[in-house]
Amino acid sequence: MKKLKRLAAVLLAGIMALALFTACSDSDPGNPEFDAKVESAYQEALKTKFEKELENGEAVTNDADIKRLAIEHIEEKHGADSLTGEMLWKTDGDGKTMVRQVMLCWELKKDTGKGYVPLFYEAAKTAAIKANSTNVRALLRTVNEEIANAKKNGITLELTALGVGAKTIGGKTYVAIGFELTNTAAQ
Repeated sequence: MKKLKRLAAVLLAGIMALALFTACSDSDPGNPEFDAKVESAYQEALKTKFEKELENGEAVTNDADIKRLAIEHIEEKHGADSLTGEMLWKTDGDGKTMVRQVMLCWELKKDTGKGYVPLFYEAAKTAAIKANSTNVRALLRTVNEEIANAKKNGITLELTALGVGAKTIGGKTYVAIGFELTNTAAQ
């Protein structure tokens, strides 16, 4: 009888340990349907805000490379308690012919009003998704500054793509938005 109780106790402890490890798994299935809705809302906001900057039809669609970079950035920064302005951005490309930049959408820290925290949506608490206009304006300002700074150095950059990536992690859907600039003289 004692051996049976010990065996039962060991089995129960093993099952509890397995349950604990399963709960700590990093395989969050996310919410692909809600991610797509968030991406669509931001893509529409980018399209509206960047209307005069867009010189070709490609820039209106959600660029796959920018989306990939955005999701990578979300996965790296989503749980941060505080972000600096530099941490909001991730860059990809060779820097000579083309550069892609994505910005993790953010809001100011509520407790201090200084610094940033990742902006997120919760599907259960969000009736309508509205793109954060401050983030969209910040992206437009950055594009215009990059183009102007390049022009001062005799380089002509063209906005060639826009993109959005959204990913649900732990019930919170984070979003990053980005752009691609191409050096027209380097082609």
